[in-house]
Amino acid sequence: MKRLRASNRGVSMNKLIASLTAAGHPPIQLYGKGGSLLVLPYGGRTLGLYNRDGHNFFWVNPNLDRVATAEAFFSEEGWKNSGGDRTWVAPEVELFISDIENPGETYQVPSSLDPGSYTVQHGVGHVKLTNQASLVLNRQEKTCEVEVAKTIRMTENPLRYEKGMTSLLQSVDFVGYEQLTSLRFTSSEAPGIRLGIWNLVQVPAGGEIVVPTVRESVPKTYFGDVGPSHLRVNAESIRFRVDAKDSRKIGVRAASAVGRMGYLRSIGDGKKTLVVRNFFVAPSAEYVDVPWDDLDDFGYVIQCYNDNGDLGQFGEMEYHTPAIGEGTGLSSYQDRSQVWAFLGDAQSIEETFWRLLGIDPYSRAKNR
Repeated sequence: MKRLRASNRGVSMNKLIASLTAAGHPPIQLYGKGGSLLVLPYGGRTLGLYNRDGHNFFWVNPNLDRVATAEAFFSEEGWKNSGGDRTWVAPEVELFISDIENPGETYQVPSSLDPGSYTVQHGVGHVKLTNQASLVLNRQEKTCEVEVAKTIRMTENPLRYEKGMTSLLQSVDFVGYEQLTSLRFTSSEAPGIRLGIWNLVQVPAGGEIVVPTVRESVPKTYFGDVGPSHLRVNAESIRFRVDAKDSRKIGVRAASAVGRMGYLRSIGDGKKTLVVRNFFVAPSAEYVDVPWDDLDDFGYVIQCYNDNGDLGQFGEMEYHTPAIGEGTGLSSYQDRSQVWAFLGDAQSIEETFWRLLGIDPYSRAKNR
């Protein structure tokens, strides 16, 4: 399979708008003080997060940067990995894998989830995307109907009210947005069914995902060789390298997480980028996504994924929400999260990293 090329700036915004529009899937653009974002109704995702100079902080499939390849991309059969920030529903082992004994060969993205059939409401300063999905739980041999809805709007720099920050705020580009995501049953709840929101951002390879933790917490390896070259752990964080060379995935329990994760990446010329996701963690709630090899191992709120390059030069910052359904007392759930993106000289980005994640970027972490 052909490996998709990497780019420090990503697919340009104007080319992406033009090619998506020509391919019959025009995006919606929202504007903020520091840049803009592109919302793609196809698949219900935020596809591009751009600063004023046109740097995209997300990974976008490079086939979308030209009309001809974009048209071919959308005409192909099967699931399409366009990139950006998408919403799926967990548990993965029930909804995406038909035979847990052969997960790699029987993995299939439910088309009712992605691309789904999202309707769009475009208001002043926000976009609301709503999808009705019929889901099949393979092992339980049950079905259910759900609604996934997301409202997206631009947001402010989280450091704007901090004291003594004038110089830092002036030296670092910022752009960000808030996402309100909801999941609810639209049919009668079948016994035993529990589902949760699963949000993830695809980021370009070449950096490190950093997960702050309340104590030293060794993550669960879902699959792949997650050795010392790709995983470091200390009393305050888990660090996961993204290089798009081999498939690897880890999970972090809710009891260890603090509700933020960041992606730190050098882009050349002494500059770095930082992407932070801020979200709610409820350790006493039910988190129902489990490793493929241990179907009773619950409680994971964060996952980090490194692709092998076949799907693209990217990694994923993933988080889950508390579940709805049997035993949870909930038939619906609404989640609020933010994505904050920064670009600047290395020193300024490292200070931003410290202020938002509470971790010294140079602190030593033990290899695992």
